[in-house]
Amino acid sequence: MPTDSRRGSVPFELTAAQRRYFDTFGFLHLPALFEKEARELDAAFEEVFANAEHKRLEVFEPVHFGERRLILPVFIDKHPRLAVLRDDPRIVGIVRSLIGADSEYAESDGNLFFCDSSWHIDSYGAPVDRFHIKLSFYLDPQDTASGAIRLIPGSNHYQDEYALTLRQAFSDAERLSRELGIEPQEVPSWEIESKPGDLLVWNYRTIHASFGGGERRRLFSISFREPAPRE
Repeated sequence: MPTDSRRGSVPFELTAAQRRYFDTFGFLHLPALFEKEARELDAAFEEVFANAEHKRLEVFEPVHFGERRLILPVFIDKHPRLAVLRDDPRIVGIVRSLIGADSEYAESDGNLFFCDSSWHIDSYGAPVDRFHIKLSFYLDPQDTASGAIRLIPGSNHYQDEYALTLRQAFSDAERLSRELGIEPQEVPSWEIESKPGDLLVWNYRTIHASFGGGERRRLFSISFREPAPRE
């Protein structure tokens, strides 16, 4: 098991098996890694969203079936309890294990979902030729009935024919139904049930979705990337 540097002299890092799992499937679920801090993170999240001075983006995108989502950019810097996560030894250890010591911070965002999310990859502000990872904190229990995130293992290998075929089929719900004969909710996938205090680490290119989350599903994420190639 990884060692937390708050409790000893050995820095936190992922095991070789965890790194291989991430590279193979495109995600990693770390249960209870922030269990002790879960209530503090919950309270800080609510304080940030309650502050009317913080500009929110209200979007109604096709990927969310035209339903409402609130996004708050530069999220963790808006509260001291959240800002320290960027340098938390667990976060640093995970990022170094997957990207290396020269990784770059690629901002954070807070989200309130009043919607489902259909199948997609994360690409906004993230060129596909650069490796990006996201570390996500879901602040509510997530299961099949409450919007647990669904991922398609191996779709992180975005240049493979399999991943390309999926992205083409997921370009819209009508095409998915026509080409595969199923609805978005019926796509075979891996569903991650989680509790507050768990951490989900995933490749930006891993195809993912969420269904049945109901009102006000809460999430904030911190992103990192590999450095830009030198000219």
